[in-house]
Amino acid sequence: MAETGSAVAGKVVDSLFVVAKKQISYMWNYTQNVDTLKRALQDLKGMRERVQVQIDIAIRNGDNLLEGAKKWVKGADEEISKAEEFVEEETNAKKTCFKLAMCGNWHTLHHYGRKAIKMAPLILQQQVSGTPYERCVSIETPAPGPLDVYQNKDLDDLHTHNSALGYIIKSLEDESTQITGIYGLGGVGKTTLAMEVAARVKNNLFADVAFTTVSLTINAEKIQKDLENATKRIMKGDKILIILDDVWEKLNLEKLCIPCGNNFMTCKILLTSRSEKVCRKMNAQRIIWVNSLPIEEAWILFKRVVGKRLETDFNLKPVALKVVEECGGLPLLIQAVGNALKDESTKSWESALTQLQKHAPLDIDEEIRKSFTHLKLSYEYLKSEEAKSCFLLCSMFPEDYIIPLEDLVFFGVALEKFDDLDSIEDARSRVQNAVNILTSSGLLLNVGNEEVTKMHDVVRDVALLIASEGNNKFLVKAWQGLTEWLPRDTSLESYKGIALISNNIIKLPSYKVNVPNLEIFFVCGNRDLSMISDEFIGCMKKLKLLDISWNNISSLPQSFQLLTKLRTLDLRGNKSLYEISILGELKALEILILNGTGIIEIPKEICQLVNLRVLEIKDCVDLSRITQGVISALWRLEELCIEFMLKFKGASDCIVEVISLSKLAYLDLTVPSIDQIPTDGQGFNSETLKGFVIEIGEYRRDVGVKVVFLSRSGRYLVLSAVHLRIPLAKWLKNLIEGSLPNIILYGIENLNNVMPTLYHQGFTKLQNIHLNDCPNVSCLVDNDTRCNRDEGKTKEKFFKELKHIELWYLENLEVLWKCPDECISLTNLVTLYIEGSDKLGSVFTVRVAQGLVNLNFLFIRNCDGLEDVIWGGDGGDDESGCIIVFPSLAQIFLLKLRRLKSFYLGSENCSFEYPSLVEVKIGGCGSMQIWGHGIHETPNLKTLVVNPYDDVRRLQLDGPNAINDVVAKARDLDKRKQQANLYKPNAK
Repeated sequence: MAETGSAVAGKVVDSLFVVAKKQISYMWNYTQNVDTLKRALQDLKGMRERVQVQIDIAIRNGDNLLEGAKKWVKGADEEISKAEEFVEEETNAKKTCFKLAMCGNWHTLHHYGRKAIKMAPLILQQQVSGTPYERCVSIETPAPGPLDVYQNKDLDDLHTHNSALGYIIKSLEDESTQITGIYGLGGVGKTTLAMEVAARVKNNLFADVAFTTVSLTINAEKIQKDLENATKRIMKGDKILIILDDVWEKLNLEKLCIPCGNNFMTCKILLTSRSEKVCRKMNAQRIIWVNSLPIEEAWILFKRVVGKRLETDFNLKPVALKVVEECGGLPLLIQAVGNALKDESTKSWESALTQLQKHAPLDIDEEIRKSFTHLKLSYEYLKSEEAKSCFLLCSMFPEDYIIPLEDLVFFGVALEKFDDLDSIEDARSRVQNAVNILTSSGLLLNVGNEEVTKMHDVVRDVALLIASEGNNKFLVKAWQGLTEWLPRDTSLESYKGIALISNNIIKLPSYKVNVPNLEIFFVCGNRDLSMISDEFIGCMKKLKLLDISWNNISSLPQSFQLLTKLRTLDLRGNKSLYEISILGELKALEILILNGTGIIEIPKEICQLVNLRVLEIKDCVDLSRITQGVISALWRLEELCIEFMLKFKGASDCIVEVISLSKLAYLDLTVPSIDQIPTDGQGFNSETLKGFVIEIGEYRRDVGVKVVFLSRSGRYLVLSAVHLRIPLAKWLKNLIEGSLPNIILYGIENLNNVMPTLYHQGFTKLQNIHLNDCPNVSCLVDNDTRCNRDEGKTKEKFFKELKHIELWYLENLEVLWKCPDECISLTNLVTLYIEGSDKLGSVFTVRVAQGLVNLNFLFIRNCDGLEDVIWGGDGGDDESGCIIVFPSLAQIFLLKLRRLKSFYLGSENCSFEYPSLVEVKIGGCGSMQIWGHGIHETPNLKTLVVNPYDDVRRLQLDGPNAINDVVAKARDLDKRKQQANLYKPNAK
């Protein structure tokens, strides 16, 4: 027993020793423990910033954040806050006790050493859980594609196309048919039919439809990108239709990563080609010929283009019939010729008929020969020389390329295509007008975006032929995988333009090439091209437009000084290009783009470019200096895009020079610190400055967050400094006053009571306000705001000029206003977008909702605390029996609102009318039982979707209170499906 007792005692002593040793280690290893915690803290802070940057970029791009990304940042902030509090406390304790590690306060050493040991693993664990978000925080929201902007065509009277359409759909319905091919002449309407099919079968036969243009030159990377989401969904078992448009040769579907074959029967492929043989090589189980329109149908289509004139002008009709015959039943030609002649005299029609009856050149491809005379006629009948120039310039771009209008502006200026040009904005307006003319003439395609255009491949071939008839030949080699381009000395004498775009070129001629007429030279998107020789550049003495963007050019040859006629130069994306003083010799230069280059400074030689109209210096991360006097010397500058990075010295002085530019019409200015803004000065010439983007902040552009603005006539002020300095600089305030600015406030911490603060700063005419991640904003107008600032004056009306409000991730937003309703006016509001404000309980009161006469679009998502959109208050006399009309409201989206009970919460005696409402989407709103009390009339509602059950879309929308009935039926269906699921053996 004694031995047993001794053994137990020994174990107790050992245990006590271990405990004591552990406690003593907290003191002895105090410094090491605290240092370990501090290092872990710094690592976590760095990770948190990197993740936040990714989140900011995703939000700015309109992408959907991954579940948990924002939650992780919040958790990281909590751990960082606790650790920083500990570090501060430990630092203060160290000050109190000099050389803490040597002092006799063992309790203090033990306390901080032990606490550091316990906190470090929590911080490390937070880092581990954040690692996935460093790589990816979002799911990309794709830009609209061809199918998204397609408008359904009227094929009722066109039996040929209608019949083909029926055959195609029947083939797609056949489960045994995986690949369907349609073929026919160029311009017969194959692509239009394919898109018409897509519009009719999407959401009916297929979960989704994906579209890609293949073209003669196959770009595998582009095709895979276009189909990326579709192929992923096929692998998950979704039924997807893939449209491969304009296929010229057999494609290896496996190499393009397109799931096909017996293992992937949920994938159906519809391909269009000019060749039946290609369809057979692609193993199409069903092949459908798209025939030309017979004369009767061609005449119907022609009349739609030309109009009633063909029925009323009896002298014209016989000539028009012959013109239609000459179009060969090809819709592309029928529309192009019809648009060209519809406003012309009968004599012009007769002359055109004579031209159409002439034969096209025999030495060109048969397909193109059939179209040449007709499209050339459309070109020649263009009354605008600028439209003609624009048409030929569009052929310089690769086949099926989306052509930015801004490129056409800069090209037109370089080539002096605009007579009596007043300004760059004037050129922009003329290009837009030219593109509108070409689109309405059938020579360009409408792609649903005013900023870009596109050219049909047949039309492009004809345009290149037209350009080649004189000394205006264009050579275009794009996406062909060229690694070198070494032409013979005499082979390019008649060429006006050469475009070598997106190849793998590493070598250009190091010898003289005879290019006496060359005005346009593009060699862009060749990442390994590092140099252009002196001999080659020296031959291009007539060059007006040079684009060597997105290569790896490291230096500019001395022969650049011989380019005395050069007017547009694009160097963007050459990150290895550091020195540009040679550009001072290009005295005729009007447009210079330096974005994304490696330049360190803008040298004094640039002062000599006194003809510059446009200068862009963005994303130059190493730029630290602009020689004093350079900016002010460029006195003809009309448009300036400039970004000062954190390392830049003297931004304030440069901005003073910018302000002195008397002809400046557009300014895009980014300054990372508010301290770099000059505080005095009279400001810009308000008569000339038509548009601006002023971006001030500490963590926006320097970390990659971009703000995209569609129009250079817009006025935007972006403030993203952590602490907004009030009042604003005098010149900035002068710029704002009297304009209609759009303001974006991003990540500002010291701001609440937003609207009165902005009003006091001169923003009384705000049209657009965007608040993003401003943590202290609890409301936009506070209780403390006095609506009537001076006795006897009319009460202030906040929001009265606003048309667009966007509120993103305002974590403490509780209400939009905390003041009497009579101080609020939303009569001009058109769109309201709210996301990620969990403390927001409701949006509008009944009284304010009665003034929403222009509201068109309402979008609310991820607001967990929202219980209703319109709050009826206590149901007092003001609310009872009221009639509220939303005359303009067309779309309502209510998504992921867990606590939402209804759209309207209030008196049953209220009546709501939605005469323009056509679409309502409700998703992730599990608490919603009713749309709203009272009567809600939606006479034109076409789509009402209550997720997750698509069958709700097909419920009847009859009666004055249909929307309430549908919501109730949806919830009833939800409950019944849940109850049925309880009885399933494997139900979760």
